[in-house]
Amino acid sequence: MFWMIIIILLVVILAGVGIWAWQTHLTHEIKELDATVAALDTGELTGMIRSIEQLRLSGESLKTFTKWQRTYQQLTEKNLTDLQTQLLDVEQANRQFRFSVVNSGMKAIDQLILDTRKALGEVRTALTQLKASEAENRTRMLKLRDDYQEARKTILAKSFSFGEALNTLEQSLETIGEALKEVSVTNDSGDHEAAKSQLDAVNKQVRTLQDQVKTLPPLVNAVVNEFPAQLTEIETGHETLTQRHFVFTEDVPGGVQVIQAKLAKAQTQIAGLQLDALKANTDDVATSIDALYAVMEKELVAQKAVMSQHNSLAKFIAHATKQNNTLMRELNHLNESYTLNHNELQDAASLQNQINRLNEDFTRAQDAIQQNTAVYSVILDQFTETKNALHDIEAKQVAINTSVVGLRASEQKADDSATQFEMDLRDIKYEVSRHSLPGLPKTYLDFFRVVTGEVDDLNDDLNQTKIDMDEVAKNLIKIAEDIDQLKDQSRALVDAAGMTEQLLQYANRYKTNHEEVAKAAIQSKTQYSRYNYQAAADTIASALEKVEPGSYKKVENDYLNQRTDSLF
Repeated sequence: MFWMIIIILLVVILAGVGIWAWQTHLTHEIKELDATVAALDTGELTGMIRSIEQLRLSGESLKTFTKWQRTYQQLTEKNLTDLQTQLLDVEQANRQFRFSVVNSGMKAIDQLILDTRKALGEVRTALTQLKASEAENRTRMLKLRDDYQEARKTILAKSFSFGEALNTLEQSLETIGEALKEVSVTNDSGDHEAAKSQLDAVNKQVRTLQDQVKTLPPLVNAVVNEFPAQLTEIETGHETLTQRHFVFTEDVPGGVQVIQAKLAKAQTQIAGLQLDALKANTDDVATSIDALYAVMEKELVAQKAVMSQHNSLAKFIAHATKQNNTLMRELNHLNESYTLNHNELQDAASLQNQINRLNEDFTRAQDAIQQNTAVYSVILDQFTETKNALHDIEAKQVAINTSVVGLRASEQKADDSATQFEMDLRDIKYEVSRHSLPGLPKTYLDFFRVVTGEVDDLNDDLNQTKIDMDEVAKNLIKIAEDIDQLKDQSRALVDAAGMTEQLLQYANRYKTNHEEVAKAAIQSKTQYSRYNYQAAADTIASALEKVEPGSYKKVENDYLNQRTDSLF
C-alpha cells in the first residue's frame, strides 16, 4: 500500500512538472507574439503622416493622403487594439492552464498579425510614394526647365537656321514656359498628383521641341540653300549643254519646275513644323535632283563613248559586209558543183540583209550627229546592239563557211572510197571463185548483185554535174557496212564448203562399220551439190560426233590451220 502511494505521488509530481514546463513554454511564445505585435507599429508611420501633413497637400494628393491616413487609424484602433486584447486573454488562459484556449488564441493572433502587417505595408508604400511624389515632381520640373532653356537658347542663338519655322517655334517656347509655371504653382499648392499629370504633358512638348530643334536646321538648310543652288547649277549646265547641241531623254527644265514646286511646299511644311512630311518631301527632292544630274551626266558620258566607238564600228560594218560578199561568192561557186542542203545561201542572204539594216541605222545615227539632233545615250545603246549583232553575224558566217569548206575534200574521199569498194568486190569475187565451188546460193548471189549496184550508183552520183554530198555520205556508210557483211557471208560460205569436204574425208573411216555415218555422208553430198554448204557440214558433223565425240573440233582446227585466204 505504501509503495502505491509513493507511485501515485511520483505520477502527480511528474504531471505537475510537465504542466509547469508546458505553461512555461507557452509563456515564452506569448512573449514572442507580444514582441512581434509591438514591432508592427514602431511609430514610423505616425512620423510619415506628420511630415506629409506639413506638405500642405491639396486636390487629388490630399484625397489620397486622407484615404491612407484613415486606413492607418482604423488599423491602430481595431487590429492593433484587438491584438493587445487577444494577447491578454491568452496570457490569462495560460495562467489558468487552459491550454486548448491558448493554442486557438495564438493561431488567431498569428493570422491577425499577418493581415495587419500586410495592411500596414500597403499604407507605408502609399505614404512613401506620396511623400516622394513632391520631390520627384521638383526633380522632373528642374530637368524639363533645363532642357527647355537649352532649346530656347539654341533657337534664339541660331534663329536663321529655322527659317519659316521660327515664329512657330517661338510660340511653342511661350506655351511651354507658361505650362512650366502652371506646374510649379500646382506642385507648390500641394496637389502633386495633378502636377505629375501636367509634367507628363509638358514633357511631351519639350521632347517635341528638342526633336524640332535638332531636325529642322539641316532640312531648312537643304530647302533654303543646297537645293536652290543645285537647281541653279542644273539650269546653267542644261543651258550650256543645249548650246553644245545635246539632246536629253528627259525634260530637264520641266523637272526643275516640279522640284521648285516641291520646295515651295517645303517652306509651308517648315512654317507648320510638319517634320514627317518635310522629311519625306526633302528626300523626294534630293532623289529628283540626283535624277536630273544623272540625265545630263548620261548624255555627256554617252557622247564620249559614241565618238570613241564611231570609227571602229564603221570598220566593223564594212568588214562584215566584205566577209559576207566573199562568203556569197564562194557559196554560189560551190552551188554549181554541189547541192547545198542546209540553207547556206538563204542564211548568207539573210545575214546580208541584217548587215544592211545595221548599216542603215548607223547612217541615220551619223546624220543625227551631224544635224545636232542626236540623243547620244540612245545612239550608244544602238551602237552596243549593233556590235553585239555584228559579233553574232560573224560567228554565223564562220559556221556557214565551216560547213561547206570541206565539200571538195569530202568529194575526193568519196572517190577514193568508191574505188576501194570496187577493189573489195573484185577481191571477194576472186577469192570465192578460187575455191572452185560447184555453185553459189541464190541469196548470196542476190546480195552480191545488190552491193555491186550500190557501188555503181555511188559512182553515178559522184559523176553528176551537181553532187549531193549529204546523200553521198549516207551511201558511203551503207555500202561500207554492206561490203563488210558481204565479206562475212563469203567467208562463211567458203568455210562451210571447205569444212564439208574435210568432214566427208574424215567420215570415210567410219562408213563401213557405221551405217548412220554412211547415210549422213550421202545426205551431206546431196546438200553440197545443191550449194547448201552449211547444212551439208552440219549433217555430216552431227553423225561424226555421235561415233567420235570431239571429231568436229578436231577437223575444224585442221581446216583453220590449213586456210591461207588473206581477203577475209
